[in-house]
Amino acid sequence: MEVTLRQLTIGLGAQEYAMLQEIGASEHGFTNEVSGMSYAEYRAWLTQQDDWSRGESMPESWIPQTTYFLYVNDEPVGIARIRHTSSEALEAQGVGNFGYGIARPYRGKGYGHLLFREVLKKCRQLGYTKIKSFVHIGNAASNRIFQQNGARHIGVFHDEKNIYETDV
Repeated sequence: MEVTLRQLTIGLGAQEYAMLQEIGASEHGFTNEVSGMSYAEYRAWLTQQDDWSRGESMPESWIPQTTYFLYVNDEPVGIARIRHTSSEALEAQGVGNFGYGIARPYRGKGYGHLLFREVLKKCRQLGYTKIKSFVHIGNAASNRIFQQNGARHIGVFHDEKNIYETDV
């Protein structure tokens, strides 16, 4: 099995678009803006996300973020976003600097673990020392993934999200 993590580019196409349609607009706290978008809107979203990865054309006070896709045997199965930093303002809303989603047909097959590990490798390459994530308490699969991959449970946000910190 060949596993790769690739950064979003404006050249992505129908394969990634179709995968993103298999992740709800807001599942367990992960926001997928592409859910329900037309293909033309998706193409504009790619440009926006590419700009945001460089800190360009962003709303004021937003933090740059980079989007990655997990591919297994050259087929996209999931998406992850890494904010370049965290902030008190984001954390006060229950938002960290790492989040991910796995497309419905690929859930329960260990791809969440693979994505988590690949993101940690990428974070090491980028010089991160820690990542912080807020995971819905009811999302048993993601909570297991964080716990089994070395994340420390450091608190609970408003009785609805577990807060994890992971050394990179």
